[in-house]
Amino acid sequence: MGSKYNTPHDQFVIAYLAHPDKADTIISHALPLAQMLRKGLILLYVEDPRYGGLSTSEAEPLLSAHAKRLREQHADTNFCALRGDTKEIITALPMMLYGVVVVAEADTHAPRRTPTHPKQVLRNFAESKIAYLTVQQPRLPEQHFANVALTIDYRRESKEKLIWASYFARFNNSQLHILSQTYRDEGLHNMWRDNIRFMEKIFSSLGITSFSRHQYTSKGPFAEPHAAEYAAEQGYELLISTTTDIRDRDNLELIIGTAEQRVVRNPGRLPILFLNPRDDLFVLCD
Repeated sequence: MGSKYNTPHDQFVIAYLAHPDKADTIISHALPLAQMLRKGLILLYVEDPRYGGLSTSEAEPLLSAHAKRLREQHADTNFCALRGDTKEIITALPMMLYGVVVVAEADTHAPRRTPTHPKQVLRNFAESKIAYLTVQQPRLPEQHFANVALTIDYRRESKEKLIWASYFARFNNSQLHILSQTYRDEGLHNMWRDNIRFMEKIFSSLGITSFSRHQYTSKGPFAEPHAAEYAAEQGYELLISTTTDIRDRDNLELIIGTAEQRVVRNPGRLPILFLNPRDDLFVLCD
C-alpha cells in the first residue's frame, strides 16, 4: 500500500479506480461515504491482463496525486496498485485491505471487454463478501445520501438490507424509504408482512424513526428494476439492493438475465448499493 501516513482506521472504504486518469466519478461518492462511516479510504487500481490498461508503475503516480489531494479532506487516505485477476482481488478485499464497502463505476457506454462495463462489474463482484456501490455519474455537492431507498418483499434477502440501511440512518441521519408491492397471494403477503415486522423490530431497537413506507408498481418478471426507476423519479440518492442468489436462479434468468443486470444500468443513473446474499457477509465494526 502506498502511503507515508499512519492509518488510524482498521476498516476502509475502497474506491476501485479501473481508470485512475478518470477517477472523479468514483471519488465523488467514495469520499463522503468514508467520511460518513468514519472509515479510512483506499484508492485501488488492479492491473489485470484480461483488460490491459495501465501497469501498476504507471498507475501509482496518478493514485498518489489523488490521495495527496484527498488528504486535505480525509486524512486517512491511501492508495494501492496490484496486479492479478480482478475478481480474485475484489473477493479478497475484506482480508487483504480490510475493506467494508467498495465503490465502482458502472459505465453503460463502456466497451464490453472493459472493467467498467456493467456486466463485467457484476462478474467481478459476484463473490464479494462486502457491499459494493455502483455509480454512473459524479455525485453533486448538495447530495449527501439524505434519502436512501430499499425494497422489502417476501424474500429472506430483504432482511440483509436492513443492516446497511441502519448505517445510513444512524451515521448520516438519512431518511429511509421502504418500497413494497401489493401481494394478492396470501402466502407471499404473509412472508412480506413478517419481513416488515422484522424491520420494525430492528429499527425500534436501534432508535431509528426516520423512515417511511411507499407502494410502487412492478411490471414484468423483475421487481427491483422498477424500484430503481421509482426511487430515481422520487429524487432519492441511493437504492440498497440484493443480487440474485446463484442457488435461486431459474431458467428464465438464464435466458433474459438477472434483475441486477437491469438495476446496475438503471436509466435514472441512480447509485446502487449491492449486497450479495451470503451466510458470511462482512459488516462494520461499530
